[in-house]
Amino acid sequence: MEQVCKIMTPEEWEESIAIGEAYVAVSEADLRDGYLHCSSADQVPGTLAKWYGALDSVVVVTVDVAKLDSEVKWEPNAVGELFPHIYGAIGPEAVKGVEKLRRDSTGELVSTEEGV
Repeated sequence: MEQVCKIMTPEEWEESIAIGEAYVAVSEADLRDGYLHCSSADQVPGTLAKWYGALDSVVVVTVDVAKLDSEVKWEPNAVGELFPHIYGAIGPEAVKGVEKLRRDSTGELVSTEEGV
């Protein structure tokens, strides 16, 4: 089972679950580019450090690619590293895990809650 991870702010997560049917593009980058920026599990630490380093908390949603109705393309970033991009919504059936991370006293992101 191929999985990708969508990282978002807690506010974006709350907005998406309030919709109830699917996570859709709400972040500035997703809206600008026309797809959901995602990472492989191995890419998550680097993505967190580069794009979310100033935030006190984030949500990492694990997505089962096989259960998506949307297309996933692995496309290169500016330095040629391939990242998964979801062209459409993430339906609830594709969400395999939700992990909320918060910075501890040392500045590290640590899990505060896990589950769906």
